[in-house]
Amino acid sequence: MKVWMERTLSGCRASDEESLRVLNKFDVGVTFEADVITRKPRSSAWHRRYWALMSMLASHVERVEIEPGVTLEIHNADDAHTAIKYCTGLYDSFVLEGGGVIRLLKSTAFDRMDADEWVAYWSKVLDAVHQKFLPRVELHDIEMEILRCCGEAS
Repeated sequence: MKVWMERTLSGCRASDEESLRVLNKFDVGVTFEADVITRKPRSSAWHRRYWALMSMLASHVERVEIEPGVTLEIHNADDAHTAIKYCTGLYDSFVLEGGGVIRLLKSTAFDRMDADEWVAYWSKVLDAVHQKFLPRVELHDIEMEILRCCGEAS
Protein backbone atom coordinates (compact mmCIF):
# COMPACT_ATOMS: atom_id res chain seq x y z
CA MET A 1 0.00 0.00 0.00
CA LYS A 2 1.39 3.43 -0.91
CA VAL A 3 0.70 6.36 1.36
CA TRP A 4 1.78 9.98 1.49
CA MET A 5 3.40 11.24 4.65
CA GLU A 6 4.64 14.58 5.85
CA ARG A 7 7.59 14.95 8.15
CA THR A 8 6.65 17.15 11.12
CA LEU A 9 8.35 18.04 14.37
CA SER A 10 6.43 15.28 16.13
CA GLY A 11 5.72 12.79 13.34
CA CYS A 12 7.20 9.97 11.29
CA ARG A 13 9.37 8.37 13.91
CA ALA A 14 11.70 5.73 12.43
CA SER A 15 11.77 2.28 14.02
CA ASP A 16 15.33 1.32 13.05
CA GLU A 17 18.63 2.92 12.02
CA GLU A 18 18.19 2.35 8.28
CA SER A 19 14.73 3.94 8.34
CA LEU A 20 16.11 6.85 10.37
CA ARG A 21 18.79 7.50 7.73
CA VAL A 22 16.12 7.63 5.01
CA LEU A 23 13.72 9.74 7.09
CA ASN A 24 16.45 12.25 7.98
CA LYS A 25 16.86 13.04 4.28
CA PHE A 26 13.49 14.84 4.43
CA ASP A 27 13.26 18.29 5.98
CA VAL A 28 10.41 19.14 8.35
CA GLY A 29 7.37 20.13 6.27
CA VAL A 30 8.29 17.98 3.25
CA THR A 31 5.59 15.64 1.94
CA PHE A 32 6.77 12.33 0.54
CA GLU A 33 5.42 9.04 -0.74
CA ALA A 34 6.09 5.92 1.33
CA ASP A 35 5.49 2.30 0.44
CA VAL A 36 4.04 0.78 3.62
CA ILE A 37 4.56 -2.92 4.13
CA THR A 38 3.45 -4.26 7.49
CA ARG A 39 5.49 -6.95 9.19
CA LYS A 40 5.26 -8.65 12.52
CA PRO A 41 8.53 -7.45 14.09
CA ARG A 42 10.86 -9.67 16.06
CA SER A 43 11.44 -9.24 19.72
CA SER A 44 14.69 -7.64 20.85
CA ALA A 45 14.69 -10.20 23.68
CA TRP A 46 15.05 -12.97 21.07
CA HIS A 47 17.92 -11.02 19.54
CA ARG A 48 19.69 -10.84 22.92
CA ARG A 49 19.13 -14.57 23.52
CA TYR A 50 20.52 -15.44 20.10
CA TRP A 51 23.72 -13.47 20.63
CA ALA A 52 24.07 -14.84 24.16
CA LEU A 53 23.95 -18.29 22.59
CA MET A 54 26.52 -17.33 19.94
CA SER A 55 28.85 -16.04 22.69
CA MET A 56 28.31 -19.23 24.68
CA LEU A 57 29.20 -21.33 21.65
CA ALA A 58 32.32 -19.25 21.03
CA SER A 59 33.40 -19.91 24.63
CA HIS A 60 32.86 -23.67 24.49
CA VAL A 61 33.38 -24.81 20.90
CA GLU A 62 36.67 -24.60 19.00
CA ARG A 63 35.38 -25.87 15.67
CA VAL A 64 32.27 -27.39 14.17
CA GLU A 65 31.72 -29.69 11.22
CA ILE A 66 29.25 -27.87 8.98
CA GLU A 67 29.08 -30.77 6.54
CA PRO A 68 31.02 -34.03 6.23
CA GLY A 69 34.69 -33.18 5.91
CA VAL A 70 34.22 -29.40 6.22
CA THR A 71 34.85 -27.68 9.55
CA LEU A 72 34.81 -24.05 10.63
CA GLU A 73 36.96 -22.66 13.42
CA ILE A 74 35.02 -20.81 16.12
CA HIS A 75 36.97 -17.90 17.63
CA ASN A 76 34.13 -15.51 18.49
CA ALA A 77 30.37 -14.99 18.38
CA ASP A 78 30.47 -13.90 14.73
CA ASP A 79 32.19 -17.17 13.77
CA ALA A 80 29.50 -19.10 15.66
CA HIS A 81 26.82 -17.04 13.87
CA THR A 82 28.34 -17.93 10.49
CA ALA A 83 28.62 -21.60 11.38
CA ILE A 84 25.02 -21.71 12.63
CA LYS A 85 23.82 -20.32 9.31
CA TYR A 86 25.62 -23.11 7.46
CA CYS A 87 24.38 -25.78 9.87
CA THR A 88 20.76 -24.61 9.63
CA GLY A 89 20.79 -24.25 5.85
CA LEU A 90 20.32 -20.47 5.93
CA TYR A 91 21.97 -19.96 2.55
CA ASP A 92 21.36 -20.07 -1.18
CA SER A 93 23.40 -22.63 -3.16
CA PHE A 94 24.64 -22.12 -6.68
CA VAL A 95 26.24 -24.93 -8.68
CA LEU A 96 29.16 -23.88 -10.85
CA GLU A 97 29.77 -25.28 -14.32
CA GLY A 98 32.93 -27.03 -13.10
CA GLY A 99 30.89 -28.88 -10.48
CA GLY A 100 31.66 -26.74 -7.45
CA VAL A 101 29.04 -25.15 -5.25
CA ILE A 102 28.92 -21.62 -3.89
CA ARG A 103 26.83 -20.94 -0.81
CA LEU A 104 25.74 -17.39 -0.06
CA LEU A 105 24.60 -16.94 3.51
CA LYS A 106 21.28 -15.21 4.10
CA SER A 107 20.72 -12.49 6.66
CA THR A 108 19.06 -12.77 10.05
CA ALA A 109 18.67 -8.98 10.30
CA PHE A 110 15.40 -7.60 11.66
CA ASP A 111 14.44 -6.20 8.24
CA ARG A 112 15.12 -9.55 6.53
CA MET A 113 13.46 -12.00 8.92
CA ASP A 114 10.11 -11.36 10.59
CA ALA A 115 8.84 -12.92 13.82
CA ASP A 116 7.36 -16.03 12.19
CA GLU A 117 10.52 -16.67 10.17
CA TRP A 118 12.59 -16.15 13.33
CA VAL A 119 10.60 -18.76 15.28
CA ALA A 120 11.25 -21.33 12.55
CA TYR A 121 14.93 -20.37 12.39
CA TRP A 122 15.33 -20.48 16.21
CA SER A 123 14.04 -24.06 16.23
CA LYS A 124 16.68 -25.00 13.62
CA VAL A 125 19.36 -23.15 15.62
CA LEU A 126 18.60 -25.09 18.79
CA ASP A 127 18.57 -28.36 16.86
CA ALA A 128 21.95 -27.54 15.26
CA VAL A 129 23.41 -26.57 18.64
CA HIS A 130 22.26 -29.85 20.15
CA GLN A 131 23.31 -31.98 17.17
CA LYS A 132 26.59 -30.37 16.04
CA PHE A 133 27.94 -27.85 18.57
CA LEU A 134 27.15 -29.25 22.03
CA PRO A 135 25.81 -32.79 21.46
CA ARG A 136 26.46 -33.91 25.05
CA VAL A 137 24.48 -31.04 26.57
CA GLU A 138 20.72 -31.31 27.01
CA LEU A 139 18.68 -28.75 25.10
CA HIS A 140 16.88 -27.69 28.28
CA ASP A 141 20.23 -26.90 29.91
CA ILE A 142 21.25 -24.80 26.91
CA GLU A 143 18.00 -22.84 27.02
CA MET A 144 18.33 -22.24 30.78
CA GLU A 145 21.92 -21.02 30.35
CA ILE A 146 20.80 -18.59 27.64
CA LEU A 147 18.15 -17.19 29.99
CA ARG A 148 20.69 -16.95 32.80
CA CYS A 149 23.15 -15.08 30.56
CA CYS A 150 20.40 -12.64 29.59
CA GLY A 151 19.33 -12.13 33.20
CA GLU A 152 15.96 -13.78 32.54
CA ALA A 153 16.33 -16.94 34.64
CA SER A 154 14.45 -17.06 37.91
